Amino acid sequence: MGTTLSRRGLLSLGLGVGTGTLLAACGSGESPGAAGNTRIVARCWGGVWETALRKISPGFTAATGVEVLNDPGSDTLPLLQQKPGQYDLAWLIGSEAARGVTSGVLEPIDTSRIEQWDSIVKRLTEGQTRDGRVSAVPISYTASGILYKTDKVPFRITSWTDLWRPELKGQLALQNAPSIGGLFLVFIGARLFGNGPADYEAGWAALERLKDNIQFLFTTSTDGVNKLAAGSVAAVVTIADQGIPLKSRGVETVVPAEGSTWSVQNLTIPAAAKNKDQAYDFINYMLKDETQVQWAREGKAAPGSTTVRLPADLAANLVETPQIADRLWPIDWYEFGDNITEWTTRWQRIFSR
Repeated sequence: MGTTLSRRGLLSLGLGVGTGTLLAACGSGESPGAAGNTRIVARCWGGVWETALRKISPGFTAATGVEVLNDPGSDTLPLLQQKPGQYDLAWLIGSEAARGVTSGVLEPIDTSRIEQWDSIVKRLTEGQTRDGRVSAVPISYTASGILYKTDKVPFRITSWTDLWRPELKGQLALQNAPSIGGLFLVFIGARLFGNGPADYEAGWAALERLKDNIQFLFTTSTDGVNKLAAGSVAAVVTIADQGIPLKSRGVETVVPAEGSTWSVQNLTIPAAAKNKDQAYDFINYMLKDETQVQWAREGKAAPGSTTVRLPADLAANLVETPQIADRLWPIDWYEFGDNITEWTTRWQRIFSR
């Protein structure tokens, strides 16, 4: 195995592809939704997600006759606002989906139209519901974990509190804000050292104390894993699944027993979407057991549905068992979305000193 790993590069907020794919796909002059609504346009992430969707979408077309044009890129919320009616679906993380509903760019999900709604992992849906309005439909998720090199860490890591141990001074890599992987440390610090999960001041104080242990802040999730694999850092906080392929290289993967934060891969519906019926059809297709298996295999993320039974070879490469799902900490993505700008500024003040 080489030193560069690329199995999942774009879970961070920094996704940088333009709209060229969409423009090329629409070059025939036929507008989305024309010809009896036989086409829907979805804004998606690039990299592994776009590749996965290119393999999965033809199955939906074969079943329904509706073509899916997947347009990869970043800055999705501003784009939906600038180009109303261009997109029928958008893939968004939890905080962005919440911000979209709050701003009116997205339509609250009509859960009565989601056939598998009651089968989705409850923690994923609870965190995306406020005042009865649901911001998104979770298709898959990933748990956060600690990956560490056993030959560089002189103790066995079992808890989030271990990150603060002096033996890790200058040996830790974290994801940089505004990516949610880094800001999660405020949540973790509040739980470990405060009066409860909402004691964010205790979380910020804990982050200040953790700073001496942090050597490297990364933007793309694979950057931290590459540093770990090369031995440049001893431990990294990132998507837990990324550690599994590195076990033979002395990397242990830990999802602490006290619980964990998580990221979610959501489908959302823009308020100005022209083909909402077909959009709901696609969401239901993505939640079918067989599609969930395919998505888990191609997208390297755990199924959002609890009815799915993964093949053994696939399950072996994902840490998110039902037991892990039960230990996911509650996250209010609306609160996260409301505060992410202020929290990013505070984060940058800490790490610019």
